[in-house]
Amino acid sequence: MTIPDQTGSVVSQGLDPNGTVKNFRGTPHTASSSMSTATWGAARRIAGTLGGRSTVLGSFGASETDRQHLLAHVGRKTLQGAVTRDFKTAWIKDADGTTVPKLYRVETDAMRRCQYVVLTHKQRASVVVIDIDRRGHSGGRVEDIDSKVYDKLSLLAAGNISPAWIGVNPINGKCQLIWLIDPVYADSRADSANIRLMKLVTTMLGDHLGGDAAFAHRLSRSPFYNGDDPTAYRWHVQHHRIDRLSHLRDEVRTLTGQPAPERSTPAKQNFSSGRELINAVRSRREQAQQARDILSSLENDLPSAEVLDGDRIDGVKVLWISEGRAARDETAFRHALATGHRLREAGERMTDAKIIDAYERAYTVAQAVGADNRELEMPPMRDRQTMARRVRGYVLGNKRPSSSGTPLGGAGSATARERKALATMGRKGGQKASERWNDRNSNYAQAETEKLAKANLQRATGGRVTARRIANYFDDTMLQTGSYPSIPDAMEEFGVSRPTVNRALKKAGISLPRGRRKGRK
Repeated sequence: MTIPDQTGSVVSQGLDPNGTVKNFRGTPHTASSSMSTATWGAARRIAGTLGGRSTVLGSFGASETDRQHLLAHVGRKTLQGAVTRDFKTAWIKDADGTTVPKLYRVETDAMRRCQYVVLTHKQRASVVVIDIDRRGHSGGRVEDIDSKVYDKLSLLAAGNISPAWIGVNPINGKCQLIWLIDPVYADSRADSANIRLMKLVTTMLGDHLGGDAAFAHRLSRSPFYNGDDPTAYRWHVQHHRIDRLSHLRDEVRTLTGQPAPERSTPAKQNFSSGRELINAVRSRREQAQQARDILSSLENDLPSAEVLDGDRIDGVKVLWISEGRAARDETAFRHALATGHRLREAGERMTDAKIIDAYERAYTVAQAVGADNRELEMPPMRDRQTMARRVRGYVLGNKRPSSSGTPLGGAGSATARERKALATMGRKGGQKASERWNDRNSNYAQAETEKLAKANLQRATGGRVTARRIANYFDDTMLQTGSYPSIPDAMEEFGVSRPTVNRALKKAGISLPRGRRKGRK
């Protein structure tokens, strides 16, 4: 095993990543000039339809000055590295037997012999690395990468958001791309708003360019390698511009036509101090108490809303489908729900008998005044008992009767919960809905079948992608550390359940060691 050189200085003092250097291509922190959708469309037509090629994107190679500039921008005195694809060599055991990264000082020849390095730290990142796992042609030039990827990179170069470094595999034309960004930082949990923005930009660029979704964004091809391996990537520096993540995000959204998420308008600050806010709350409380006292004193003098409602018959609010045709099921259910709320406010028990009696009474009233030549179709007792349990659950689940939806007994359509309860109640609604499926060739059946097939395909595809990501996570950790992560670690990493992780491991043929891990009690 190669022992890293002793720790020391990194690069020559005074090498400013924002300063002018020899063989410099581009201006650091180039002023952001956002392109409109029409401008991106024109650039796309020039690059695609007319066969235009970018004069900025090219195989320029990389000089030692370019590498020193990249090292200064990365800002690390040591880098974790691996000489070959045997990623186990990127970790060593310390004196206590703990697995730690194997670090190389950046100015040493040992680091230049590493074909793989870690350019970012979990608490600091100054580059975005994208791996393009699409075959092109042999040669190691930028022009040898996949033609579709090259066209997209040419378009990015026209918009001044192309990568700073392009590394090309001389055998198969695959490539890795590096953007220089303003450094972003995170706390000890490796989380911050800027880190999340960097992950978003990385995902957007990867999706647009067809990046490898399984790329772990840890060990990547080293742009500092100067060995004689004929399969090592050939690096070509395009510029030294340092991009802002927000600018990259906005430009990629404009290019791909992705809508920006709507930002919620922050609440206006109406108070200049905490004392002013407290006094305002006290004043509002006093005003509300005065209003309650006034309403309580007039409660017996004012007529109730039920008395003033012309559609209320014998205390039942009748809902109408059309003139002379009452909505019997909805009328009965809403009356039962209102009865449940009244029982709870009065402190009485919401028994099935009381709720069912209210339902039957309202149904009978609606039948009497709006039958429209329809026979009485009272749901069976089993459905009415189910309805009573649902009503009781809805009442107990709401802290206030008017917490959501239309006020009970008032005008308007039913709430989502009420409609769901109606849909589960009667056989009539189910029978009516099933008639639409009698003709499988009807427009309704075909449209619903297509939507169902599309939803099932999306769920299946998402499940397969997640399973592969979980399996890659276990294999990547095994390669890097020599041991598999625990199932709880994978659950936390991907936000999935234990059975989902187990299914992914079983499908990938990964068997975790049994027994308690060392160091755990």
